[in-house]
Amino acid sequence: LREDDSIKAIVLRVNSPGGSATASEVILREILLTRKEKPVVVSMGNMAASGGYWIAAGANQIFAEENSITGSIGVFGLLSNIQEIANNNGVTWDVVKTGRFADIGSNVRPKTEEELAIYQKSVSKTYDLFLRKIAKYRNLPKNKVHEIAQGRIWSGKEAVKIGLVDRIGGLEAAIAHAAEEAELGKD
Repeated sequence: LREDDSIKAIVLRVNSPGGSATASEVILREILLTRKEKPVVVSMGNMAASGGYWIAAGANQIFAEENSITGSIGVFGLLSNIQEIANNNGVTWDVVKTGRFADIGSNVRPKTEEELAIYQKSVSKTYDLFLRKIAKYRNLPKNKVHEIAQGRIWSGKEAVKIGLVDRIGGLEAAIAHAAEEAELGKD
């Protein structure tokens, strides 16, 4: 879409509870590159939270319905351990590794305190990155973003008040704004 000159603006409909920070970052990168060529307007559906908000923050304008669930600026990690259930069913493992943390991603044993600290550091680093991105793209102080973040969700109406959303409106309002930004007139 960025490279197609016949497309003058993009309206991205975001209806997502989030997901991978890495995937969100890839999409955000494309939005930021596209913004250099043409307007990108986000229209939030029922939900644009976590990774959905991560990508929305890079748009020129964000529209949300009054009841759109937005925000959820937070990061968590899940660590599974199937050792007990596997052992109870006769499944065991032998491990050979070349370094102390070579099997840190294993889900067949409990994590050590050192490993948990590594995971926590990674989650904290990703959360800090999320805060910095929102602060930058929404033009808010990082400490203000931290106050409204922490995984909390906001209605679209409240999100406008705290600076996470620009305008209340649906898909049609976002399209009209994109056409205006692209100077399409009545086309």
